[in-house]
This record gives sequence, C-alpha cells and structure tokens, in this order.
Amino acid sequence: MFSFDNYLFSLLVVLVPVFVYFAYLYKRDFFKEHSVVFGLLCCLAIIMSMSYPLELETGYIFDLRTIPWLLAFFYGGLKMGMAATAVLIIYRLFIGLDEGFFIVLVSYVLGSGAIIFFLNKYKEGMLKERIKISVYLTLLNNVLILTGIYFFMENVSRDVLPGFFAYFMLSHLVTMILVVFIIETLKEKEQNKIALQQTERVRLIGEMAASVAHEIRNPLTVVKGFVHILKNEENLTDKQKSSLKLMDSELERAEKIITDYLSLAKSEKKNATEIDIREIIKNTADVVEPYALMNGTTITNCVDSPYYVRGNASDLGQVFLNLFKNGIEAIDGKGTITVNAVKNGDVVEITICDTGRGMSEEEIKRLGTPFYTTKDQGTGMGTMLCYKIIDNLNGQIKVKSTRGEGTAFNISLPLCKKQK
Repeated sequence: MFSFDNYLFSLLVVLVPVFVYFAYLYKRDFFKEHSVVFGLLCCLAIIMSMSYPLELETGYIFDLRTIPWLLAFFYGGLKMGMAATAVLIIYRLFIGLDEGFFIVLVSYVLGSGAIIFFLNKYKEGMLKERIKISVYLTLLNNVLILTGIYFFMENVSRDVLPGFFAYFMLSHLVTMILVVFIIETLKEKEQNKIALQQTERVRLIGEMAASVAHEIRNPLTVVKGFVHILKNEENLTDKQKSSLKLMDSELERAEKIITDYLSLAKSEKKNATEIDIREIIKNTADVVEPYALMNGTTITNCVDSPYYVRGNASDLGQVFLNLFKNGIEAIDGKGTITVNAVKNGDVVEITICDTGRGMSEEEIKRLGTPFYTTKDQGTGMGTMLCYKIIDNLNGQIKVKSTRGEGTAFNISLPLCKKQK
C-alpha cells in the first residue's frame, strides 16, 4: 500500500537526530543543557517528518511526527515537550488552515495532557515500563487523530480508511518501540562505560592506598604521642595549650583520612551475610539524628518493608552514614532528608533525597574521584568509600541533582534469592 523505501526514509528522519545527539553531543561538556539540545533536535525532526510525509498508493499521506514529539517530552522534559508541541502546531498552520489543522490542534493538546500525567512514571521506569508507556501514548494520540479524520474529513473515502488506519497504527507503533529501544540501549551503554571507568579508578586508588597509608601512619603515631606528652606539661601558656589542641585535632583528622585510605584498600567482601536494609537505615538514621537536629534538618524514613541483601552491615551502615552527613551539610538552614526503598525486579533501590544546595552536572560527574569534594573541609574520601563499598556489593550509585533544589542518591543492590 506504500513504498517501503519511503518508510525507511521517514524512519531515518526520526533516527538521525537521536544518533547525532548520542554520538556527538551527549558527552560534550560545552552542551550543559542536554535536554534543550535534544528537544531542539526533536523539533527539527518534527519539521522534517511533516515536510517529507509517507505517500500511499491511494493518494493519502501521513507522517511520523508523533514519534519525535513524544521523545521531546520523554528525554527533553516538559518545557521542551511543550516547545515541540508549539512547533508542530505552528508548522501545521503554515501548511494550511483546514479541518486537518483543527484535528491536529485538538489531538496534540489533549495528548500533551496525557503525557504530563505519565511523564514521571516514564522517567522512573525501566526499559519494559518505558516501552509500555510509549506504546500507550502513541496509541492514544493515533486514536485521537484517526477519530478526527473519520468524523470530520468528509473528502476521505470510507472504503480505504480501514487499510489506512492499519498502516498508520502499525508504522507508528513499530517505529516508537524501535526508537525507544535504541535510545535506552545507547544510554545504558554510556552509563556502563562511566561505571566501568569509576570501578577502575577506585581499584587503582585502592591499590595505592595501603602502601601510602602505612608509611604515613607510623610517624604520625609518634608525633601524636609527643603531643599528648607536651599537653601534660605544666607551666604551659594559653597560646601553647591552644596550639597543642589544634595540633591534636589535625592529627586526628589526618588519622581519619588514613583510615579511609585503608578501607579503600580492602576490596574483599568481608563477613557477607543476609542483612535487612530497613534495619540498617533505621539504625543509621537514629545515630545521625542528633547531628541533623543540631543543623536544623529533619530525617524522614519511609522504608517500612524489609529488603534483604548480602553484604557487611558495618560497611553498608558507613555508606548511609556518609550520605546522611553529606546531605545534612549540603542544606543551608532548615531542610529535609527523605529515605525510601522499593523493590524493582531483582534489586532494591534505595533513594536518599535532600533539599540542599544541589550540584551541577560537572560536579556529579566528579563524585567519587580522589580528593574531590563540594565541602569546604572535606577530603572526598567518604564519598569515594561509598562508591567502593557499593561496587563490592555488585550495586550501583546514580545521582540526580538540581542547583538550588537538592540532590537524590539512588543506590541499587541485588536482593537475596529468597526475596527475588
């Protein structure tokens, strides 16, 4: 009923912006607003699709504008999705003010409302869930358009409508599934590459840590001993006492850094047992609560179900302790830290959100690297230790942050067999 070559060309029009974005622009630092760039590429794809539509043997035409329109919402965000909607409607008006324009206007405005309702679910979902939502929304938009054609376009022959409707639906669904699968595959490949680089970086630092830490710790212990002897001396002036107190606190800080180094060097999974995430989070929250209250921060623990993973309770508690403290110190004035955990397939996803100052994309990329910290008096070792421990548990840490709004750490850990 239509040329397959024409369909391939229309598919290429939709795919080229996706490949250009992920191949050349996604990793470039000079594109700070990735969502804006992707949204603009989707707008270009919409215009190209409408300019070069598919032509059927019956003389009727249609295009795949719905695909880049949906992608603008899914991967560009709400603002770019609305911008793509405006571009689509304005360009259709440029083509002609007829009954087709009003069908497009109503269909895409109503479709935008449905997308807004499903947008958060799409962003939080895995591949299967995302494909399912994209199929639902594609079907909904197509039904709106085809209903308008059937009832309001009198010059369309009713004899060819069933075949036209079938090809219209099939081409959109196949293309939507294919494009979402390709995008998610490319994103996963890039994320795995980053995770591999992070793992290798942590491994190299871990190997270096033991030798360096042991060499420094021995003379440090001697110095600390002499400081304690001097503190017990009589006839010390107030200035000397203050200096010795400062020396002692700085030595303790140096010892803590060395201890963190040694923790990084120990890559083996020690005392792996079945542990309940809920209990560890509760205990850690109780420990850090006085520090939180002192800084005007409230910790809200929403984990009310047990989730069992294999690992070391002390190590995992250290991860949560570090993330809680980082969240508290990132909040200026009063704020909230919210902890939640949900089962997602074979893993449990723990989310720790704070209402702090947030981080830029560049700062997120550098998290977990040696000596990088966003705090005035930090060393970066605590966060690096978190990445190391989670990596040893075959887990992953993902970070989302917005300047002025806060940060969310998402930790994925494999569940024990009895809970899968």
